[in-house]
Amino acid sequence: TLIGLLLSLLFSSVWAEDPNPPYRMAVVNLVKVLEQAPQSAAEGKRLESLFAAREAALAQEQLELQRAREALQATGDTLPEAERVQRERELRTLERDYSRKQEDLREEIRFAKDAALEKVQEQVEQAVDAVRAEGQIDIVFRESNYIVASARVNLTDKVLAYLQQQFDSAQPAANDSTEANPASGD
Repeated sequence: TLIGLLLSLLFSSVWAEDPNPPYRMAVVNLVKVLEQAPQSAAEGKRLESLFAAREAALAQEQLELQRAREALQATGDTLPEAERVQRERELRTLERDYSRKQEDLREEIRFAKDAALEKVQEQVEQAVDAVRAEGQIDIVFRESNYIVASARVNLTDKVLAYLQQQFDSAQPAANDSTEANPASGD
């Protein structure tokens, strides 16, 4: 509202002097860009592979805990009281350790996702600025700051194309470096 009022005052004073304003505006749907940018998908895959082994180990540990619980329930009535109490304590200790490991992993995943999102957001901001500069656009609004925009001023697809081009140009360089330095198992 305040932005709209300021813009309308600015536009009315500029248009009163010059019917062809010397500035250009555009809009970008950042939500769409962040969802569809190849950099976002690549970061998602990287995070999946980074944490897959630990998630699998925790899943295996959970199965082992479940088996231990079931075994204790099945044999708990036949065990001497002292042994049953000892096994219950050991099981509770294992369950607490599992819960800590699970919470630690969740926290690391959250931290890694936040860092990856920040990295992708920086790339998107750079892409928006590059497309803005290329189109000689003076101001770019994000999707939350406008109601409707024509295709003529909507830079979303251009930003996505720019990000795809940046992603594609970075991929051969990454592949070339891995091919130039293969891990030698001999």
